[in-house]
Amino acid sequence: MRILIVEDELLIAFDLEMALEDAGHQVVGTATTEDKAVELALLHQPDLIIVDLRLKDGGCGRAAVKQVQASQDVEVIFASGNLDPVMRVRLEEFEPVAMLSKPYDSNELVKLVDRAA
Repeated sequence: MRILIVEDELLIAFDLEMALEDAGHQVVGTATTEDKAVELALLHQPDLIIVDLRLKDGGCGRAAVKQVQASQDVEVIFASGNLDPVMRVRLEEFEPVAMLSKPYDSNELVKLVDRAA
């Protein structure tokens, strides 16, 4: 799968990228801000976006996904430390493949990606 990672914690993003590539997936980019996430998604047309909710510069992963899904069909996995019950209900509109709370194991996330492929 062609995957875009939207994560503002660089060590988490790097670990996830390595795990996904080791599993045979192609990471088309990593974004730390809402604007960069939208730009990279529109440029690279990923099959899947893995998204944190709180991003740099006050950005929002949910808002980035909304902008991207308005113009292209893309699967999404939300992986965030901010997945309280109210937020989970709000995220259902995006029909996510999964929602993972941080901290999560990158191998667990790779298994979810493999099932979505």
